[in-house]
Amino acid sequence: MRAVYAISLVLGSAGLLTWIVMASIAGTVEGRESAHPERRFGEAGRALVAGLLGFGMAGMSASYGGWPAPLALVGALAGGAALALVARWLARPDAA
Repeated sequence: MRAVYAISLVLGSAGLLTWIVMASIAGTVEGRESAHPERRFGEAGRALVAGLLGFGMAGMSASYGGWPAPLALVGALAGGAALALVARWLARPDAA
């Protein structure tokens, strides 16, 4: 399962980095506003990237923390769900 957690962590990290770079490009380069990831993927895309990152981080932490495999999976799922919910909450306009 560590490989699954690691792949999820790498994909989530790459997705987050790509999201930040694309948002920066869309905000600073004239004519590239359509490249903003919030326009392309919306709230669901943000939650997916956050969920992958949370699942990978929580799974790796639980796995290397000595948790039994079933409990580590539950922890990984909880971590992914928690980070996805936070991403959805932050996407609301009144959250700031």
